[in-house]
Amino acid sequence: MGSPQAREERVNRFDLKASYPGFTLSATASWEVSCAALFGASGAGKSSIVEALIGLRPEVQGPVRLAGVSMDGLAPSERRLGWVPQEAALFEHLSVRDNIFFTAASEAGRRAATEAIEALEIEPLLGRSTRELSGGECSRVAIARALASEPRMLLMDEPLASIDRPLRSRVVPFLSRLAREKAVPQLIVTHDPIEVLSLAEVVFVLERGQIVQAGDPQEVFASAASFGSLSALGAENRFAVKVKGRGSGTWIVETSGGQRLSMVRVKGFPEPKEVAIRSEDVILMSSHPEGVSAQNVFSATVQSLEPIGAQVLVSLARSAAGDETWRVKVTLAAVGSLELAPGRQVVLLIKAHSVHAM
Repeated sequence: MGSPQAREERVNRFDLKASYPGFTLSATASWEVSCAALFGASGAGKSSIVEALIGLRPEVQGPVRLAGVSMDGLAPSERRLGWVPQEAALFEHLSVRDNIFFTAASEAGRRAATEAIEALEIEPLLGRSTRELSGGECSRVAIARALASEPRMLLMDEPLASIDRPLRSRVVPFLSRLAREKAVPQLIVTHDPIEVLSLAEVVFVLERGQIVQAGDPQEVFASAASFGSLSALGAENRFAVKVKGRGSGTWIVETSGGQRLSMVRVKGFPEPKEVAIRSEDVILMSSHPEGVSAQNVFSATVQSLEPIGAQVLVSLARSAAGDETWRVKVTLAAVGSLELAPGRQVVLLIKAHSVHAM
């Protein structure tokens, strides 16, 4: 058993309250594990909580204690928190290398930065300008820069959202090792249950500014009460399904329209009766690909295109009868390169872990 002092250094808690037009934040949480997750839909209040923890939301009231240290009254620069926002906020006038080492004030910080560069596969990018980086590359650089500052805790707001799936499978173990072996506790914000299950030891489910569930991720996601949170994630594709079989760590389900899908089978989940797939997680291609790892590949016909800001929501029918509509968000550039228009036949590609049980 650890000493009382050692245990106190692991204590994290907050009791935050704020009122905004049409939205009230009232969230309380406490944990001692090395990695916790805030899970919920866009607009649930996750970013507001994290920004309050690092001291960027003065209108949010309430005590905050992280890594055993009271944050009350401390300026953001005094909190020693590594912050990785959704927008990486890198210095455009500095190279990738200079961005990372900008916060390394000691030899230990430089070692942490060097380790992160290797683990996050940043070395080929070091000499480049940050203006040349993709969103996923910016996220990795921001994580490395935060670690170079030797933070007492790492807070990350959707850090993996723009990192491609194959690389995520290597980034997640690195973050897990940091939390459990290197004593760098983490609080992550995500809408992806698989990320929570991969990284976190405790999850706090947030809805409309309030934490409605908390506990072990396996138990929370297996309970019926959490399914409402999953359905609120903006998943435009929702289908009733029946389980038709099991693969190695997967369920094989079939929609009422007859489309078979492979999805990740997580221990503790009941058999799914409905699935949800975010429109951002569906890839459109002009023809059937070769040599891809995605297990769900099928054809559909474009029905309509609806501009939404810088993106376009494409509605597609899986068959000529139009008995099952799929919705996919793409960029304006993709509309042109794929020659998308009503009647155009394309191929949908969906990875198994993008199919979520409801």
